[in-house]
Amino acid sequence: MKFQADREVLSDAISFVVRLLSPKPQLPQLSGVMIEASENQVTLSIFDYEVTAKVTVSAAIDQPGKVLVQARLLAEIVSKLPSDSVSMALNESRVQVSSGSSKFSLSAMSTADYPETPNTSAASGKVSASDFAHAVAQVAVAASREEVTPVLTAVMISAKAKNITLVATDRFRVAVNSTSWQGSELDRDILIPARVVSEIAKTFSQEGDLEIGFGSDERDMVSFSAGNKSVGTATIKGKYPAVLQLFPENVENFAVVNTHDLLDATKRVALVVDREKPLRYKFEGSELSLESIGSDVADASEQISCSLSGDAVTVSLRPQFLVDALSGVSAESVKLGFTINPSNPNKPGPVLISAADAKGATEGFKYLLQPNLLVS
Repeated sequence: MKFQADREVLSDAISFVVRLLSPKPQLPQLSGVMIEASENQVTLSIFDYEVTAKVTVSAAIDQPGKVLVQARLLAEIVSKLPSDSVSMALNESRVQVSSGSSKFSLSAMSTADYPETPNTSAASGKVSASDFAHAVAQVAVAASREEVTPVLTAVMISAKAKNITLVATDRFRVAVNSTSWQGSELDRDILIPARVVSEIAKTFSQEGDLEIGFGSDERDMVSFSAGNKSVGTATIKGKYPAVLQLFPENVENFAVVNTHDLLDATKRVALVVDREKPLRYKFEGSELSLESIGSDVADASEQISCSLSGDAVTVSLRPQFLVDALSGVSAESVKLGFTINPSNPNKPGPVLISAADAKGATEGFKYLLQPNLLVS
């Protein structure tokens, strides 16, 4: 194998597949990138049993062939080469990389235990890549980090004729986003690891349309493709909890607050409490009071303006969970709806967070946050 390619193009291609490599591959070979040169193009791919990524770039092929080489090391080398072009050649068991006066020699990795890359699904439809990336960023933060319940570490995706819906929960909160979709309806829910779908979304965020293929059954890998890049991912098997039914249709008691004012005030008051400790939020009249709870080291409080409809409400919320919600609201104002606790009407129920104006409401983003027990 021997070819020459544009350094910047090749560096971008290698970086693309490296971002999707597993941080802890099951086999040493799965930390490698497969490079195949043929017919005026070079294809780079990775596969770790859960994710496969592939990108094709133009190149001048002197000798076709393929080789497996350490992916992250190659990415570092190519990104720092001095010339506009790079040459790669396989010489017995060594891969020679050169650009200008710089020359590197890497060991070729054994392909004996390298798995056969599975086929990915044909496109089922398409979505705006930037809208999809925005939706994933809003929702994925609510997925659980605990591997004890694998389905909760996933983002659930469902598709109708005109909308694709993403859902995530860790039992303490639920985030939902619906965005426009041009494609076929999906007869089942798809569960994709939040870490994987987040990386995929960021990878394709600058593309125009993102094609998604769901496959015909649960064994198929879900595919994402745009331009010369494609990614396939295995799904998580299991039944996702019926969290969408937790969202109330109407909330009569609610407050409207400037999004950035609430976000900044929450971050400031939260400086004096541990990450897991809540803050007290008291909504009364035209004022919202924030107060730290249970810290022996320092106290903090702050007041900001709000518009309250209904009775005065006091809730105890984990600041990071609220920050995650507010960070997903691009509207100037945010609406916090106060629901009734179904098991105990005397205690506050989940807080429904959404954009307060018409522009933000079109995003289809909703976030349901369970309050902590109030501490006096």
